[in-house]
Amino acid sequence: MNLPAIRAGRRKVLVAMSGGVDSAVAALLLVRAGYEVAGVTAELNGSPSSVPNGDPLSENARDAALICRHLGIEHHVVHLEERFRLEVIEPFVCSYLSGKTPNPCVRCNSRIKFSAFMDIADERGYDFLATGHYARVEYSEAEGEYLLLRANSSKDQSYVLYGLSQKQLARTIFPLSNLSKSDIRTLAREAGFPVSEKPDSQDICFIPDNDYARFITRMTDRSAEEGDFVDRDGRVLGRHKGLFRYTVGQRKGIGIASEHALFVIELDPARNRVVLGPQADLFSSRLIARDVRYVSDRPVFYPFSIEASIRYAAQPVSAMVFEGEDGTVEVRFDEPVRAITPGQTVVFYKGEKVLGGGEIVRAL
Repeated sequence: MNLPAIRAGRRKVLVAMSGGVDSAVAALLLVRAGYEVAGVTAELNGSPSSVPNGDPLSENARDAALICRHLGIEHHVVHLEERFRLEVIEPFVCSYLSGKTPNPCVRCNSRIKFSAFMDIADERGYDFLATGHYARVEYSEAEGEYLLLRANSSKDQSYVLYGLSQKQLARTIFPLSNLSKSDIRTLAREAGFPVSEKPDSQDICFIPDNDYARFITRMTDRSAEEGDFVDRDGRVLGRHKGLFRYTVGQRKGIGIASEHALFVIELDPARNRVVLGPQADLFSSRLIARDVRYVSDRPVFYPFSIEASIRYAAQPVSAMVFEGEDGTVEVRFDEPVRAITPGQTVVFYKGEKVLGGGEIVRAL
């Protein structure tokens, strides 16, 4: 395990518990390591009112409470529905309406899990916050700072954590950093956890049916506005069913007969158009990113070389980062990459170390 040494006065850990097997095993490992542990679960969806008997509302919160009882530790439930709506859901909807494809999990980590939960840890006297993420945090004597590193397993989640600050990393524990998913389930079964075989969530938590368009329509009370499919030259190819039903790189669901396969190349919200083209048109060698954050507090000197990942499951590609205008950066790839998508996140790596990242504005 990647755990800080227990020192006098610094042994209390608050574990962010989702009701899943990962956070359950994270709590188990910390208890076994001798920490004073408690779990906390945030209610993010639905009404913040409590049921008459005071039990947690959601299935996930009930599962987390059950695990905590099994471990003999306290379990807290906090209601963050309003904050989640303002910080995550509304920006998600606005981003889609503006022709982007956002990653709400990245925003949730920085604005909710490692912000609100750290505040709760402070309020209740906990020294550390732990989560079930697959990543590592280590202190480098040579650099005099904390490092965010890839997990020592195939299930690395460092991509969604690039926004963590030095202050947050200093108090964060990732107990699962050296374990595989099969290891986690084995530990859960051996411990008798009822969630040992609970499947991982494959959808965005507030859109369980994965139907973004229906969710956005319901949230905004706006029906999808139809518009034109066009090619690069502006020739009309057909009609689309609403801009937010499409994303860059998409092929399925277009419904346009063509001799060659057509892909979504670009979304044009100003003219309510979806630009289609061959797969070759999806490849770009540069992008612009904004709201860039770095893990290190040290000054940044441009340009510098990195490996960049443009989405969660994408393999990092060698690139250079240059300072742009108005606080943006330009990333120039050594070789073209496919489907750079505005609204998604580009994350910078140097080997196993996460350097930082930002929101993709556009491909060039």
